[in-house]
Amino acid sequence: MAKSEEIKNTDGRKNNSKKKSIPMLKPPIGERSNVPALNTAKKNRRKVYAKKAIKNIFGSEVALFETMAQKAKEGSYNHLKLLTDLAYEETKDERIVNNAPTINFFNSNDIQKKVEDKIIDITNKIDNGIKD
Repeated sequence: MAKSEEIKNTDGRKNNSKKKSIPMLKPPIGERSNVPALNTAKKNRRKVYAKKAIKNIFGSEVALFETMAQKAKEGSYNHLKLLTDLAYEETKDERIVNNAPTINFFNSNDIQKKVEDKIIDITNKIDNGIKD
C-alpha cells in the first residue's frame, strides 16, 4: 500500500498532538533546599550511629569520657563544659500526663448522694385494696 498524503498525524483538533515525554533529571549535586524532616526514627538512628562510632573509636563509652576529661584537664573549655553538663544534668520526666475527668457510673460519688437526699418519694403507701 502506498502512503496517503491526505492523512494527517492529528485529527484536526487544536493542540491534539503527541507530547514529548519529560526527561528524567539527575538530582542536584549541591545542598538541597528542602531537607527532609527529622522524625523520631531518624533521631533514634543518630543515637545508635553515635554509640557505634564511640565503640569503634574509643572502645567503650567510659573511654570516651576519660578522653574528654583528659582534654578538659589540658585546658579545653568546650570539653570541660560538655563533661560537666553530662555529669550534672538533671533528668527530665517526659511523661504525658492525662488530666481527663473521671466519670463514675457506680452511684458512689458525692454529687449523686446530694441529689438523692433532695428527692421526695411520692409513691402511695396506702394499700389500694389489692390483695395477693
